[in-house]
Amino acid sequence: MALVVTALVASANCFASDFASLREPGFDLLTPAPHQIDIEAGDTYQFLVGANTLRRRINSFPDSAISLQHDLGVSQMQLPEVLLSYWFDSVNAAQFQFRYFGLYGSKPQTQPLAFGGTIISASQNPFVVPVGGTFSNSARAYQKLNPGGTRWYTFGGYYERRLTPLYQDREQGLPVFLQGWDLRAKIGLEFTYNDFRINDGSPKFSQRSLFEARIRFHDKGLPIPAIGLEARRWLAPNLAFELTAQGYWANKWDSGRSEGGTVYDSQSGFETHWRVVYSNRDWRGFAPFAGVNYYYSKYTQTSAGVGNLLRVQMIGPELGFNWSI
Repeated sequence: MALVVTALVASANCFASDFASLREPGFDLLTPAPHQIDIEAGDTYQFLVGANTLRRRINSFPDSAISLQHDLGVSQMQLPEVLLSYWFDSVNAAQFQFRYFGLYGSKPQTQPLAFGGTIISASQNPFVVPVGGTFSNSARAYQKLNPGGTRWYTFGGYYERRLTPLYQDREQGLPVFLQGWDLRAKIGLEFTYNDFRINDGSPKFSQRSLFEARIRFHDKGLPIPAIGLEARRWLAPNLAFELTAQGYWANKWDSGRSEGGTVYDSQSGFETHWRVVYSNRDWRGFAPFAGVNYYYSKYTQTSAGVGNLLRVQMIGPELGFNWSI
């Protein structure tokens, strides 16, 4: 974060007029015009990899590490995203980001799971004891668990600045692949709204209970500082490569909430996009892209009376477009 802030400050005296020599008449993918609005929309089909875990502890009651893949049947997620940018000039911009996380899948549960001070039963009818300790038809006797009803979004607001003036006059002598890049840095806040539910909060429990199987992460969550870098370079007259990286980190911040003591909020995340963008001046600012997206996120909330955890890691292809007006 310190490197990004330093770069932003160092380029503070670089104004739109500095880029006049770089901009050709008409729309240019790498050089925004003053008062330009960029609309980016994309959709990613992410495949979960590694350990993707959900936990909820209440007081000292044991809790299970619930696997999104093996217990809830989630093997992929869908991440539609919208990114809006307004350029005050060819250097400075304000940006807003919105993402929705769609979870799909279900799976018969073969063993009880401890969650939030109670037990999610493996049986569709937890009050009927199977003969001999087993069900005569396990495929029908086990209840199916799924993430149905989950509401998961992120909202981000950023200040973005082009860093090209820092190096545009010093590229001579560098290898060809290091020349011609348009580099941008951004810094801002990201907030996650996540109401994670199992069977829409109402699976079968091993005992009669009014408890809901859900975690309202946003109730104790905080807006977290986030930083990012974006780089674009022409590969051919109408074809560009785009690379982005964005991340955030906060460790044990006081959430301002108490549940058996102060609840501390910890969040960390990283994402990167690798894209090929097609840009044609005759298309009046419309530029479709295709690429690959990697996403990692870990959300932890802890106190003496509560322990919430959600960790996801995924990668997948994406399609979308940029439209500049």
